[in-house]
Amino acid sequence: MDPTRKAPNIWAVAGITYGVVIAVTVLAIIVYYYVAPKRTNSQSRDDARLVTVGSVWMPMYPGANIASTASGKTDNATESTLNFETKDPADRVLSFYQGELKKGVFRFNTVTPDAHGGTVRSVVHQGKTVVVVTIHAAGQSTQGEIRTIDKDTGDKTIRD
Repeated sequence: MDPTRKAPNIWAVAGITYGVVIAVTVLAIIVYYYVAPKRTNSQSRDDARLVTVGSVWMPMYPGANIASTASGKTDNATESTLNFETKDPADRVLSFYQGELKKGVFRFNTVTPDAHGGTVRSVVHQGKTVVVVTIHAAGQSTQGEIRTIDKDTGDKTIRD
């Protein structure tokens, strides 16, 4: 090493380094804000609020209104229903539930479309709960029913 060469000022190097890091961070935020695709209301997960039907948390179709709920118990099962209505077409609502019931804890998704809507059937809680979503067009609106059937196995804790 050359003895006449002076060592760099450590504070100047640190200041320049931190300045570059801050500048790159600000630039990345600006680029992300202008380049990232914007989420529309139909894509927002916040719009699909969750409701409980029986022992299952279910996504509610965005913009749908809950019409009624009911629950009843037999000797070996509890059946719960939630009825809703929306102005969107039946095929769009059916597609929404078909996609949602493929996610998370739902298993064995079966879709049966028909001319006026259709049915999506799935199981959850290791086969202890059956979820059936039925969609049908009704005039200018679409009506839906989410039905869960919780089998009573004697076990008080239901786990996914």
